[in-house]
Amino acid sequence: MSRSSSSVVAPLAEVFRSWQGEGLLLGRRMVFVRLAGCEVGCRYCDTAWAFRPPLSVAVPGRTSERLDNPLTVEQVCQLVEAADPAEPDVEPAPVALTGGEPMEQPDFCAALVEALGRPVMLETSGLHREALQRVAPLCRWIACDIKLPSATGLPDVLERHAAVLASGALDKSETFFKLIADGDTTPAELARVAELLARHAPGRPVFLQPVTPLGGSPPLPRERLDPLVDALVRAGLDVRVVPQVHKLLRVR
Repeated sequence: MSRSSSSVVAPLAEVFRSWQGEGLLLGRRMVFVRLAGCEVGCRYCDTAWAFRPPLSVAVPGRTSERLDNPLTVEQVCQLVEAADPAEPDVEPAPVALTGGEPMEQPDFCAALVEALGRPVMLETSGLHREALQRVAPLCRWIACDIKLPSATGLPDVLERHAAVLASGALDKSETFFKLIADGDTTPAELARVAELLARHAPGRPVFLQPVTPLGGSPPLPRERLDPLVDALVRAGLDVRVVPQVHKLLRVR
């Protein structure tokens, strides 16, 4: 590892191995590296506790042992290996780099992806153009959320998405898009998103994910969900409706 990468630090929330509960790699075993910090603050976020960095992070398999934040790239690589130890003739699990919002730490993410030696899926809000231009080409997969004004309260959120999509930052990876739908999501909002994706990312898979409560009723009734799907399908998008499976399986 280079001296420059070993000197870069970032606040970490946790590292653990589990099954991917969303998107294109649904059901695949992965090591999740969750960075702390997010300035978007979607109201439906199920990891809002990671908006603020914890003082320390548990070592996988040795929960009584903790490392103080912030961590170096080398320390995070060691945590990944602890979560998914090497086994003969077994392919190492890929890494899901998630948050929080990893693209608020682009220097660290770039150094980490290059140091891991494993394929990486970057999970991002898709709002940080310059950071994504640097980091996204290093990643095999990009799980890009398309945020909605109704969920974020950010009036310029779709304009920021448009700038990222037009930049080509996501073009060199296996990019797919996620849209989280709740009771306030409208077909008109999704029609605006559909126009953006049809113009800049035709053919990329789009996952519509109803917010999924634990142990409750279905996330959205059929009569609410169908018009949302129709708004995307009419634009010619490859749409798949999938609940937040990690909640149904009660895995992180």
